[in-house]
Amino acid sequence: MEGNMTKLMARLMWPSMIAAVTVASPAFAQAADEGFVDADEQQLAEEPAAPAAITVIGSRRKDRSITDTAVAIDVIQPEAISTTGYSDLNDALRTLVPAFNVKRLQGNDGSSFVRPVTLRGSPPDHVLLLLNGKRRHRAAIVQIGTGHATTSGSQGQDFNVIPPIAFERLEVLRDGASAQYGSDAIAGVVNVVLKDDTSGGAAMAQAGKYYDVGGETYDLQGHLAFGLGDVGYLNVSGQYTYQEKTWLGGKNVGAEALREMGVEDVPRYTAGNGEPFYEAIKTVYNAGIELGGGVELYSFGNYLKSDSSVTFFYRQSEAAGGLPAHATYADSAFDNTAAYPGTFDLRSIFPGGFTPEFEGKTEDFSVLFGIRDDEGAFNWDISGRLGNNRVDYTIYNTINPSLGADSPTSFDPGGLTQREIQLDGELSYLIANDFFASDILIFGGMSYRKETYKIRAGEPASYEVGPLRDLPVGSNGFQGFSPEIAGSFDSESYAIFAETDFDVVDSWNVALAGRYEDYDQFGSNFSYKLASRFEFSDLLAVRGSVSTGFRAPAAGQLFGTSQTSQINAQNEFILDAVLIPGSPAAQIFGSEPLVPETSFNMSAGLVLTADSGFTTTLDFYQIDVDDRLLLTPPIDTTAAQRTELDAIGFANGSSVQQVRFFQNRLDTRVRGFDVISTYGFDWGATSRTSFSLAVNYNEQKLRTDPTQFFGAGTVIEFEEGLPRWRGNLTVNNEIGDFELMARANYYGSWKRRNGNDFLQRDPAVLFDLELTYSGIDAVDLSVGARNLFNKFPPDRGEALKAVGLIYDNHSVFGVSGGFYYLNARFSF
Repeated sequence: MEGNMTKLMARLMWPSMIAAVTVASPAFAQAADEGFVDADEQQLAEEPAAPAAITVIGSRRKDRSITDTAVAIDVIQPEAISTTGYSDLNDALRTLVPAFNVKRLQGNDGSSFVRPVTLRGSPPDHVLLLLNGKRRHRAAIVQIGTGHATTSGSQGQDFNVIPPIAFERLEVLRDGASAQYGSDAIAGVVNVVLKDDTSGGAAMAQAGKYYDVGGETYDLQGHLAFGLGDVGYLNVSGQYTYQEKTWLGGKNVGAEALREMGVEDVPRYTAGNGEPFYEAIKTVYNAGIELGGGVELYSFGNYLKSDSSVTFFYRQSEAAGGLPAHATYADSAFDNTAAYPGTFDLRSIFPGGFTPEFEGKTEDFSVLFGIRDDEGAFNWDISGRLGNNRVDYTIYNTINPSLGADSPTSFDPGGLTQREIQLDGELSYLIANDFFASDILIFGGMSYRKETYKIRAGEPASYEVGPLRDLPVGSNGFQGFSPEIAGSFDSESYAIFAETDFDVVDSWNVALAGRYEDYDQFGSNFSYKLASRFEFSDLLAVRGSVSTGFRAPAAGQLFGTSQTSQINAQNEFILDAVLIPGSPAAQIFGSEPLVPETSFNMSAGLVLTADSGFTTTLDFYQIDVDDRLLLTPPIDTTAAQRTELDAIGFANGSSVQQVRFFQNRLDTRVRGFDVISTYGFDWGATSRTSFSLAVNYNEQKLRTDPTQFFGAGTVIEFEEGLPRWRGNLTVNNEIGDFELMARANYYGSWKRRNGNDFLQRDPAVLFDLELTYSGIDAVDLSVGARNLFNKFPPDRGEALKAVGLIYDNHSVFGVSGGFYYLNARFSF
């Protein structure tokens, strides 16, 4: 099937490129899609002959417009985001940019709260998020339970923290940019540009739900802009989101059997691999004051407070329905001392078993102050930022088995914090000359960054060893952080960087960047980038780049650790520990200290722009990463190894049945291409139709043989665990006061690990539809559907159906089916 689809896409792609050469009717000259365009396709609707002079990421020049960048950049307007029906930037980008992907992970510990993204098949910590061109801090959560080798173990940034109503635009750089923006930009950069208006405002309200699985969702957003006299601006935006869980109808056969037996207090819900509960308040501000002489004092920042919860697997209290009781609990003997006589039966606390509920309360804030001069040939910018992301965990409806009948049923297992401080200074100068076709940009700067990663210890009952020493220790489902694990860990880095950009002749642009970085724990590195664009004519241009990158392990990867309850291939609950790499405990299993990742990135593309407004861009890329940092698959422990863990004082050493840890053991390669085509035409006095086709092909390979930690299963998961083909076709029809948007989203085939086997997942096509009425002054009313025909992912197989998991909870397009919504937008 995949081979036939490859041939089909190729047959569709080349005629569209040829059509760009042949279509030349000047009557239709206008931007094809005002919501989403490649940077080389952006035009001003009011003045088609004049390109939009907006500086974007990928170039340090103020006079570099989005129509002549040397690398692939997508510019996404707020209108395009609103038509996705999402208030989460993760999902909006997944819908609009096929090279960008994200999953909804339910019941996967912290990964349920900060979703791992990929760009061009690269993990979250290879994608850099900027706010107004400045780096944002990482999230505190390290991705442990992602279920996929590509994203597992990464510590990236949280993309869902800024209200979409605050966006002036989004910029997505699909190219390696570590030499320009620093570590984490191996695959690309996403830049959120905030509004900087001096008056006006907007409001938005949306309500919706999934077709037949619940998930009622309400979203309110507001934006206000103020002038600060005649010399400044202040923009403030806010968002409130409330989303109920979705329940997919799965039933645990054991729980159902207990109900039939008349057992009381069996939990109502025993499987919940749908959307999590989520409630959040998000705010952001953007301000600036002119001090005179081109100097501006500026500041922006955000604050988020959210509460989210997910449901873990049901724990059965006694044998029924062909499933055993949770043998580690029922009828287990106490340590028979005078202090603890008798026996413990789980039914004394949870007669009908229990389903742990895992909650994460997140607080995220950032503030940046700077002063800059951006007028004239000589410019400078000095700024400092503070960013903090904190998550505090709570787990309900569970026990610490080793405490027996004295166990609480809710626990504070602790929390995580990521804090960053950065100071940055930049200078740029345009050198006038008679030799080249443009002034020569000379840009340089220095940066200092300090990261602090904190692990807060939980309450004693969440981790302590009780009298039942033969039973698992700690709050079941997610064990608390003990004082031995808790602590504060710092890392520091310095960077010196420079860049030059100039036009050799009017049709040929060249840019060169270099960055020297020094990390206190990993030494120094030099990264470079060379990019160029040559325009043969108004119709055809070619572009390409070569770059290197460097990424030092994040503090959370160096010092993070956890212990959780997992379910194995036999549907048994076991204790899984993530070990600190290179620690005495990890060395028992062959772990070595971590080293930085290095990368080599190549891209080459072409841009076709016809007079008719038909445009096509085609960009090929290859990303090689050496010493790729991955979290190992679970390693089963032996009795001898558990004895060693006990001997060195490792918490629950005798109970740990699986371990994992971070390692640099593989070299990887990502190779693929992006195609974006747009076209639009007017018909009648008030009607217009526009088309946008975006396609990504992405192939991942291991360049080294798997080691003792990464076997054949990891190879399949890494190379085939994500769709190679992704694409969407969007059609917008404007007829008077009405606009109808229709979108088809394509996901290629992929494979899903299922115990020791893999399940083949067939390609899928989902459809979105939105109708908007704008006949009321300053008001837009919309009704829409995501996944219009309510398509669900394939099931997980009979074994997991028995415990209530119906659909694949790692599906690339979600598990809850169609979502239908009403939306009202007002501007003034």
